[in-house]
Amino acid sequence: MRKYDKRNKIYFGIVLVASLILIIIFSFFIAKVIKNGKIEYFIDARAILYDKDKNLIKLESESVLKIKWNDEYYLMEDKNMYLLGTNGIIYNPNKDIMQLYGKYYEVTSAGEDNVVVYEDETVVRTTESKFLKIADRKYLIIDPVIKTENGSLNTKNYLIVELDKMGNATLLNNEVNLKTFEPTTIITSNFTFDIANEQLTISDQIIDLKKIIGSTNEYVKPEDKPSDDEDDNPSDNNSGNNQGNTGGNTGGNTGEDGTNEGQTGGNNNNDDDENIDDIIDKTKTTSIISVNPSVGNISIDYVIYDPLDEYESVFVEVRDNNNTLVSVGYLDKMNTNFIITGLKANITYNLTFKYVYYREGVRVEEKFDEASVTVGKPNISLRVDKVTSKAIYYTVLLDKDYSLDTLTVNLVSDLEGGGKVEYSNTFDSNTLANKESVSGSFSYSDIGQFATLYVNNVKFSGYPIDIDAKYKVVMK
Repeated sequence: MRKYDKRNKIYFGIVLVASLILIIIFSFFIAKVIKNGKIEYFIDARAILYDKDKNLIKLESESVLKIKWNDEYYLMEDKNMYLLGTNGIIYNPNKDIMQLYGKYYEVTSAGEDNVVVYEDETVVRTTESKFLKIADRKYLIIDPVIKTENGSLNTKNYLIVELDKMGNATLLNNEVNLKTFEPTTIITSNFTFDIANEQLTISDQIIDLKKIIGSTNEYVKPEDKPSDDEDDNPSDNNSGNNQGNTGGNTGGNTGEDGTNEGQTGGNNNNDDDENIDDIIDKTKTTSIISVNPSVGNISIDYVIYDPLDEYESVFVEVRDNNNTLVSVGYLDKMNTNFIITGLKANITYNLTFKYVYYREGVRVEEKFDEASVTVGKPNISLRVDKVTSKAIYYTVLLDKDYSLDTLTVNLVSDLEGGGKVEYSNTFDSNTLANKESVSGSFSYSDIGQFATLYVNNVKFSGYPIDIDAKYKVVMK
């Protein structure tokens, strides 16, 4: 019989221990795959979310959210699969909620020593005020009022903020997608957020967000402000033209009251206008101050700084989601506002701002800013309140942020003996003004087994809007 020496025994012992460790790791991996494979979350149609590359996704049908073995989320919509990463941020506009998946750190008034940790699935209403850290240099703001201190951004519901190591930030939601190039402060109804310095102020208490799971942010506040004197060379003069924010507002934030009530410091839309005017007066570079989308148009506040009259032209190229050139608008040097009209609702447009000048006789065309904004669309829905043998009663729920020009409700029903009946009611601007809903009815002497009500002929500021609001009723 073969005898094993001490060295062989040690060798076999190491192999045995390594094998046991591998078996344990493999068993853990298998158990995790099985566990994650059983977890499913159903996401409603029309929900809005983002993939790992920050691409906007609008769901057209109910979808399923699942977890991979590495704890990353992915979403299945019919045959399409979207990779979301370790966090899923989903906005459900039908229910006014945020559905959050993964780990989040809510920062409260208690400061960095008392952070609430959310894991797995968390639902937050957009009427609440929440500030959450997602990861290093990445945050989520939930609040009915979200704006920048200088008034260049005015939005609502939620905002994803992601910093680079120099303190610049991408600000993202379903209405805006923009980049900041100077220190920016976000104001909500409950707190302020100094983005570059990663400081949150709640009830006069300053919270250092870098202490929560750490930060690789290398931004250092400069001690001296740069001189206002600028080189007159157009190329040098505009090398920093992305300073400031290219902001975006919803259609309801362009002068209508209600969206800024209860805001920190009592700011209102008049204050925003004064801030914009103040920025325009002080700006010494050709810059885009703000970009404000509404239904059918985009309003642009800008400054053209050309003391030597060297620009041949300054213009904006408008492209749709397919990168098709929709229009080109020329910005007047003597003005500070330009409105792009004739745009389709609920479409994201990419704006590229350029100027043309001559350098040593050669025509030069340079880009100095860009923005991506979504043109607004009213949220309109239809419900049936009562059905009798002779009449059907309905209500159209309107979007309070938009005063419509006209709206038509139609009823169509196929008769059992052949043919069909059609009815329509049209509401004009006087009826629709300042209303949250309008009601009506259709009377009939004959009706089929089914009837379909739908909304069409919707117009806002003279522009037609495609609204998908239908209701099918079983009549018999």
